[in-house]
Amino acid sequence: MRKFDLLKKVTCTAILAVLTMACLIPGEKASAASSVIMQTKLSTNSATVNWSKVTGAKEYYLGLGETKDEADTAAMEHRVVEGADKINHTFTDLKPGMNYYLTLRYRYTGEDGEAEARAGGAMIKTIPDKVTGVTQAKWYTFKKKVYITWEAQTAGYYKYVFMNKSGKKIKSGEAFTNSYDRTIDNDKCYSFKVKAVAIINGKTYEGAWSDRIYLFAQPMIKSYNYGSDFDLKIEGGKLKLNWDKVKYANGGYRIYVSKSRDKGYVQVARAGKNKSGAVVKKFKGSSYKKNGTYYVYVQGIRKSGGRTGTSGIGYVWSYKKGTVRRTYYHGKY
Repeated sequence: MRKFDLLKKVTCTAILAVLTMACLIPGEKASAASSVIMQTKLSTNSATVNWSKVTGAKEYYLGLGETKDEADTAAMEHRVVEGADKINHTFTDLKPGMNYYLTLRYRYTGEDGEAEARAGGAMIKTIPDKVTGVTQAKWYTFKKKVYITWEAQTAGYYKYVFMNKSGKKIKSGEAFTNSYDRTIDNDKCYSFKVKAVAIINGKTYEGAWSDRIYLFAQPMIKSYNYGSDFDLKIEGGKLKLNWDKVKYANGGYRIYVSKSRDKGYVQVARAGKNKSGAVVKKFKGSSYKKNGTYYVYVQGIRKSGGRTGTSGIGYVWSYKKGTVRRTYYHGKY
């Protein structure tokens, strides 16, 4: 036998062995049947799917989720059940502008009695709507950068407009995640709006523009000794702090405290727009302990057009047994 023919025979045998092993891996029993699944209707909060009938199916189980695992789990738990003669289902109470994974399973009678198998899966979408939750997540004074986030609509992408305080466009473009960041001037106020766009079955859908939010610097705790010390202390069981006023915070200031850097913050005090300091008596009903640990930040508030915006949370100040340091917040927004 020629060397080439021998190599070819060995290779084919190895491939066949791998395929045979794959078929023999223990797991869920599967029927050879499959179903074609199509989305036939959609709106901002609902979606209708149709599927081709599976021969021998006695019942169908549908699962929907924002991830494939969620959809598979929902189908295996029989959260949506349809009879053998039903080949469509409408999902309601969905989020706008979203990709959803769909899993279709069915029950049938096999050689060993009643059995279940997967018939197929699909991706379904909802039409975009007005983007909500647009927030200034953080403004880093020393990096001169602002970060903006909003509630995700995953079916497509986003269009945004970054503007000055008066609404004049500075930059517009497209974003492919629910966030945007940009270099800024710490002494200025900006504004921002965004909308979701999705192309579904060849048709382009655009949601309404979000409410315009204002972007401005986070109030900083006053520092001295070249930034190595801060005007924040605990005396007589009270928290005392002073900050640099932000001229765009026309709604005043909120003071937040937590025992953990990245979670658990509660508002402990408010101050008017002309204030630059506060004395806080209690944290969750208790006096402040001089040898304790606390995390503190000040948030600026801006009111305009009947809406309220804030400066977010980028920096927090840690107080540990009398020592104060500035650090970064890494929690959720």
